[in-house]
Amino acid sequence: MMLLDGWKTFRLIRQALSSSRWSLVDLRQVQEERIRVLLNHAYYNVPLYRSLYKEAGYHPEEFRSLDDIGEIPILQKDRLKQASPEEVVAQGIDPSRCRIVETSGSTGTPLRIFLGSIDQQWQRVVAWRILFEHGFRWTDRTLEIRMTFGRQFFVQRLGIAPKDWCSILDPPEFWAQRMVKTRPDVIVAGAGTLHALAETVQTMGFKLPAPRLIISDSETLSPATRQLVRCALGRDPVDVYGLVELSNFAWECERHSGFHVSADSHIVEVAAASGEPGPIITTALGMWTMPMIRYETGDLAEVETTSCPCGRTLPLLRRIYGRRVDSVALQDGRRIFWPFFHEVLGRYDELHQWRILQDRLNEVQLQIVVTNNAQDLLSRIESDLQAVLPGEINLQVERVERILLSPGEKTRMIISKVGTAIEEQPASGRQGL
Repeated sequence: MMLLDGWKTFRLIRQALSSSRWSLVDLRQVQEERIRVLLNHAYYNVPLYRSLYKEAGYHPEEFRSLDDIGEIPILQKDRLKQASPEEVVAQGIDPSRCRIVETSGSTGTPLRIFLGSIDQQWQRVVAWRILFEHGFRWTDRTLEIRMTFGRQFFVQRLGIAPKDWCSILDPPEFWAQRMVKTRPDVIVAGAGTLHALAETVQTMGFKLPAPRLIISDSETLSPATRQLVRCALGRDPVDVYGLVELSNFAWECERHSGFHVSADSHIVEVAAASGEPGPIITTALGMWTMPMIRYETGDLAEVETTSCPCGRTLPLLRRIYGRRVDSVALQDGRRIFWPFFHEVLGRYDELHQWRILQDRLNEVQLQIVVTNNAQDLLSRIESDLQAVLPGEINLQVERVERILLSPGEKTRMIISKVGTAIEEQPASGRQGL
């Protein structure tokens, strides 16, 4: 049974890889077929969707093509959190026999996701596909640094895709020493963890062969962290975007010119006009136990309308901004996202790390970590930023030894406590991928 499951996983990965260069017509046809079946399954087998769609006066028979996707009611995270397991899990499946994963709960109560065996295999395929897009080999040894360790599969004990785990609760010196000992071909971790690992490798003076692949996920990968990882570990990290509830579904290729969307496994919409950031709405096409259809993720992105020079036909996101609360709120309702600050702060080679804090309107605190004792650096940074910020903003710059995080806390470049609600976007501004 395990060999059969492994062979099926291998075949699904190959099929997913081939979809990267399907024609746009074929991609669209596959998406339409899969969401049509998923919609009917959810309506007739999952009480939550039956209630949601009846309340909105919607029926899956109304879906004829992707042009109609905007008519499908959006699934809000709060509604999922309030529902019982029996409401979100398909009828005939015992929730107690499912694998349960939880979101971090950074915005409140964690969300529980129920996965059956088919869903688990689908999530593995979706994640493996991204590795193979970047030249992963079945003999490659991976070092993954996480809060909780993943499963160890039978084939890994046989030397197929072997993996070592480190806890993010361990000190960075332990990660670096483990890296020296295991000599991994692949490193997978959040951006903040990679930053700390790279700093430690430099401090300890380790000289190691560069891994063939470094994956950064879970957090925003800043240009400063990318540069540090490249210098310390010898490889440019690949930025990957995903969510616990949906698996990974958007990733950089070797050109680093945007995020390719795994369109065979996910339908991604951005509720904004072209060139503007908007909420990400995602449908996971392979989740049947607890379907996720037009789920509003709470994150923002911007669509890329040009094709990637790598030759893949998958749709692109130009930029992923992270959560809406990870932006500075202005008095007129507009928001300033992290790339704005990078345009100024990226000019300073002395600047190692930074974070923006906003507790109230018109007041912003910039925390910086610098590599030397230049006395005028703080005043120069403050002057340059104040010159481009709206006049209403009172800016304070504070030098800190390091950006402190609680155990398991994700790195956030901007933390704002002002206006955390996500405003509704007009349907006319929605872009599908």
